Amino acid sequence: MLIKFSVSNFRSIKEEQTLSMIADSSTRKNDNTFVPIEDNKLRLLNSAAIYGANASGKSNILKALNRLRSYIHDLNIDVDENIPYYEPFELDESCLSQPSSFKLSFIIEGIMYDYQIAFDSREVHHEQLDFYPKKRKSNLFSRTKNEVKRGDYFQDKRLFSTKALTKYPYLSKVAREEHKQMQKIYQYLKNYAFFAANDTHMRSSLVRHFNQELQKNEKLKIKLDKLIRIADTHIENINFKENTMNFEFDDGVPEEIKNLIISDNKYELFAVHKTFRDGLPEGEVRFPFFQKESMGTITLYAIGTLILFILNRGHILVVDELDNSLHPKLCKFLVKLFHHPLTNPLNAQLIFASHETTLLDRELLRKDQIWFTEKNKYGETQLFSAQDFDKVKGDEPFDRWYMQGKFGGQPNIKEVEFIFGDE
Repeated sequence: MLIKFSVSNFRSIKEEQTLSMIADSSTRKNDNTFVPIEDNKLRLLNSAAIYGANASGKSNILKALNRLRSYIHDLNIDVDENIPYYEPFELDESCLSQPSSFKLSFIIEGIMYDYQIAFDSREVHHEQLDFYPKKRKSNLFSRTKNEVKRGDYFQDKRLFSTKALTKYPYLSKVAREEHKQMQKIYQYLKNYAFFAANDTHMRSSLVRHFNQELQKNEKLKIKLDKLIRIADTHIENINFKENTMNFEFDDGVPEEIKNLIISDNKYELFAVHKTFRDGLPEGEVRFPFFQKESMGTITLYAIGTLILFILNRGHILVVDELDNSLHPKLCKFLVKLFHHPLTNPLNAQLIFASHETTLLDRELLRKDQIWFTEKNKYGETQLFSAQDFDKVKGDEPFDRWYMQGKFGGQPNIKEVEFIFGDE
C-alpha cells in the first residue's frame, strides 16, 4: 500500500514534488479511504487523480514512479554502460551534474517502510531503507556510494556483503541473492503496474499477456466478460483459439525473448457477437479482436483486465491518460471499482492522469484525491492538491472550478490572432 512518493531532478521536475495518498480528516466519502494498520490513525486513499495542461508534467510524475520500479527490477547493463533511468531536469545546467532522487513510503503486512535512492548516469550516490517495526523508525541499511552500513534489524548479516554494485540498487542486489527480508520489499515493488493508455504497443502487448492469465483464471474471465457487456460494446464474450503457427527468428535473438514472444502470441483472440435475421436473434459470429474491434474496445479489454487483476491482488495501478479512447461514464465506473468494498476488499490503489473533467465529480472524488500540475516560468513542474486551497471545503463543483481556472493547472492558450494576425 502506497503512502506517498517524492521525486526531484527528473525530466520536467526540478525541486522535490510529493504525491501523497494520505487522507485528510474529512468524513466525506469514507468508502474512498481505508485504514491499513489496525490501531493506527493513518488513513489512505484508494485513488488519486492528476490534472493539468498538456506538457505540465502529469505524465512525468507517473513515469517517475514507474522508473523507480523498473530501476529496482529491470536494470541489466554492462559495467561501462550508463544507468538508463537517469533523466535530469535539463533547463538548469546545474541539475545536469546532480543525481535524480526518488523516495517511496509504503506498507507491507502492517509495517511502514521508507525507501530512497539518488543516482546519476554513472553511480548510485545514496540509498536508504528504514522501517517502523514497533512504531519507531529503525534503519535497515544506509548506503553512500558503494559502502553500506546495516542496522540492527538487518537479518543474516554474515551471509551478505556490505559492498554494493556501483550502478545497481543494494536492495536489488541482496534480494536477488535471496536475502528473504529484502526479497519481501523487492517483491512488493513488483506490485506496481504502469499503463499508458495512449501507447498502442503497450495496449496490444498487455492484451496478449493477459490472454494466458484469463485461460487459467475462470473467475477473472467471467468478470471481464461482464465488464465488456455492461460497457455496451455489444460483445457477448471473449473467446480464445490456440495459435498453431510456427515462429521463425533471426539468429542471435536471445532464447528468453523468443519464449516471451511465443508465450504472448500463444492464443488468438476473438469477440463473440450476436447475429440477427429480421430483427430476431439467429446465432453468433466470432470476429478477430484486433482486426474488427474499435480502439476503445481494445483499450477497455486491456485496462479492464488489468484493473480486475489488480483488484484481485490488492496491488497499485498507475495509468496515464485513463480517458484515452474510453467514454467518460465508463472511466467513472472504472474508478468507482476502487472505491467500493465489494469490488476492492484488498484495498488496491489507483493513481491516474486525465483531462476528462467529468471525473472531477464531488460524488466520485474527495478533495484530497485531486491533484494538479503546472509549470512555472522556469519550466519546472509543480504538483499540488485541491486541499491546498483554503476555500475548498469538499462540496464544491470541482469540474467547474477547474475549468474556470480556480485551481490553476490550465493551459494559457493565445487567441487566434496570435497565430494568424500577421497574414
